[in-house]
This record gives sequence, C-alpha cells and structure tokens, in this order.
Amino acid sequence: MNILTEFLSTHKKDILDLSESKTRALAGSLASSRKLQEGHALFFDQLIEILNSRKDRADKKEILIAATEHGKEHLRLGYSLSHVVHSYGAICQAITELATVKNVRFTPMEFNLLNLCLDVAISAAVSEYQHQSSESNLKREAQHLGFLVHELRNALSSATIAHEMIKGGLVGVGGSTSAVLEENLQRMRNLIDRALSDIRMRADSDLHIEKFLFSQLIDQIVITAKSDAAKRRQLLLIDIQDEVTIEADRHIVMSIFANLIQNAIKYTKLGGEIWISSKLSGQTLVVEVQDECGGIETSKISSLFEAFVQEGSDRSGLGLGLTIVRQAVKLSQGKVYVRNAANRGCSFIVELPLKILPEPSKKTSVNGVNAVQP
Repeated sequence: MNILTEFLSTHKKDILDLSESKTRALAGSLASSRKLQEGHALFFDQLIEILNSRKDRADKKEILIAATEHGKEHLRLGYSLSHVVHSYGAICQAITELATVKNVRFTPMEFNLLNLCLDVAISAAVSEYQHQSSESNLKREAQHLGFLVHELRNALSSATIAHEMIKGGLVGVGGSTSAVLEENLQRMRNLIDRALSDIRMRADSDLHIEKFLFSQLIDQIVITAKSDAAKRRQLLLIDIQDEVTIEADRHIVMSIFANLIQNAIKYTKLGGEIWISSKLSGQTLVVEVQDECGGIETSKISSLFEAFVQEGSDRSGLGLGLTIVRQAVKLSQGKVYVRNAANRGCSFIVELPLKILPEPSKKTSVNGVNAVQP
C-alpha cells in the first residue's frame, strides 16, 4: 500500500467531513441530499481502489458512472456549475490540508494520479450537468409553447361553436352567443399579443386587474360548454351566486374555470352530470367543479397538475389543462386542490381572493416556467 492510499484509508472520515464542510460553506442555503453526500464517499472509495491497484492511469468507467449521477443530483438540487467543480476541488483541498497538518508527503506519481481521477470525475459531472440542464430548458420551452397552443385551441373552439350557432340561425346576432364569439376572438388576440411580447422580452406582463361579476364569467364559459356536454349526453348543473364581484385578471380567471369545466366534460362518463358551485368564505370565493369520472387512484392525484400528464383513456389535447389551472390559480394568489370520491368522481376546489393585490414589476413566472396568460 503506497503512502497516499494508506493516508486516504486511515483518514477517510476526517477528509470527507472537511470536504463536506467546504462544500456546504459554498452552497449556503441550498439543500443537500443523501445521494449528494454518498457521491463523494463513492468517489473516495474508487480513488483508493485505483491507487491501491498500482495503475499509473485511472480506470475511468466506474468514476464516470458515479460522477455522472453526481452531476445530475447537483442540478436537481439547484446547484450551479461552479458548485459541481468545487465539490470535487474540496476533496483535493481537504486531502492536501490534512496531509500538511499530519506532515505527510506524497510522491509526484501519487499526486498526479489523484489529479487525474479528479479531472475525470469533474469532466463527467460537468458534462452530465450541462446535458441535463439543456434537456430541462428544452422541456420548459416545449411546455411554454404548449400553454399557448392549448389556450389558443380552447378559444378557437369556443369561437367556432358560437359562430356555427349564429350562422345556423339557432340564436340571434345580438345575443349572448355573439358576446361569447367576441370574447373568444379578443381572447385569441390577447394570447397572440402577449406571446409576441414574451418573445421580445422573455417575460410576461403584469396582471391586468379589473372588477367583474363572477357569475357572468361562468355564464360565458357554460354557454359553449353545454354544447360540448350535449354531445356526450351530459348535464351541467350550475349553482353560482349571482352578485359576487371579484377584482382579478379576467382572462386568467376564465382560463382556470374553462379548463376545469372542459376537463370535467372530457372525463365524465357518457350521460353523467357535472356540478359547478360557489360560496363565499370571508374574503375568499370558493368554487367547486365536480365530475363523474369514476374516481382516480390515490397515487396519481399528485401528478394531475403536471404538464403532459393525461389520466384516462381520452388522449386528445396536450395534457396541459390542469397545469394551466395550477399556474393561473397561483398567479391569482389562490389555491387549488382535489377531492377524490372512489368509484364516483373528483372535485376540483379553487379558492380565490375577492381582490388580488398587485405586486409591482412582478413577472408571471411560476416554477421556472414563463406562463402564458390567457
């Protein structure tokens, strides 16, 4: 056993503790994990094994595998690329500092092999970090585009139905259906305008807060929703308080309930019923959309609001509706949660403040994704 190998084996705990202290000081308030800590220990054991084998070159395979996972874990926990590099540098510093204290000297060959192992590990960790970061950015861009396409499709669908009803002579030109057509054409215009602004600035505009009757907003959504429900022989039951006024971004609030009601129609059984009700709780409006989807497995509830996740046999659409709901509710300073009734259906409950307090210059970015405001 050479000097460096013996030193590392004897003082393994002290070296790892010292390197952990250095990396924690650099990380500040960022979280650690057992996997992150085990990464250093695994590299340390591999280093001893390579040194003990008396090879003058590092066996890269095992180090590459471990360092790749280490780089991935750094990204997951929110560390920068600098942290990835310095985490391995901290091991080298800990070894040399403790060796100085213990008055131990290594041969040039041993020290060169140590540095070679560190170079291999750092290179692999950095490469994987950059790869995962690139994949994450691409996913966010796809999700961002998906939000826009999904909302445009919803508005276009509503406008088309309203136009067909007017064209077929089923309703008058100056009635509520015309208002729905106008509302959704304007909604598409707003979506496109805001998307163009996002492209130019990579940031969303502030909330456009206005005062409006919540019941009127629901009525506009229900007019076109009833047409979709009728195709599936479903019944929409509405129990919304008439005189409740809220101050919020009208387009965002419309997006919340248009997507929830559309989701309920999509997954409710043929001939089923959908309940939409509201009540006041202090200065909070509580709205419930209850469907007859047959219930959902408890293990799948937590993933309902994730992008591109579609539970059930119907795979039409992009699987973004409930993700948009979550984003829009958060932007509206509210809460959304699900209650599951086994073998019956799900209830989506939204709590919104009657008055949103705008935050100056606050960009509408949620969970690292620039949300398109409908």
